[in-house]
Amino acid sequence: MTEKLFSNILICSFVSKNNTTSLNTVFTIAKKFDSNVIMLKCFYRELPTFTLFHTKSEKRKQDNLIQETRLELEKVEEMAKYFNVSVKTECVFVESSIEHITAYVQKNNIDLLVADSIPPSDIDIQDHKDTVNRIYKNIECPILTLK
Repeated sequence: MTEKLFSNILICSFVSKNNTTSLNTVFTIAKKFDSNVIMLKCFYRELPTFTLFHTKSEKRKQDNLIQETRLELEKVEEMAKYFNVSVKTECVFVESSIEHITAYVQKNNIDLLVADSIPPSDIDIQDHKDTVNRIYKNIECPILTLK
């Protein structure tokens, strides 16, 4: 019998496309430890052009991003079925990913946080490393970074 070392695994992604190799690794770990997996896609909430409201084009851009993300998350759910692992997927727009992820980890009793080690193309690699490092300092669970 395998002990339940990681009951809840959080995959935190800052990129729109999923890394299949990373997901394979996470789902293999989840299957071994009979873990629940949560896939959390974080997007930075953009400030509106006109301080008080978003333009139609900004809303359309956000809606397109949500649609693309939902399609990617459906692929994650299909992949989880292949591994016979339960996965819950979420997409959030945040002002601070560090604060959101820290609170999420504490609120949901996360035992392992998995973060992308390769940042999205529009974020400087050092900024991404700083974000992951600051999350690491603010939480009490292990972090696994995968390429």
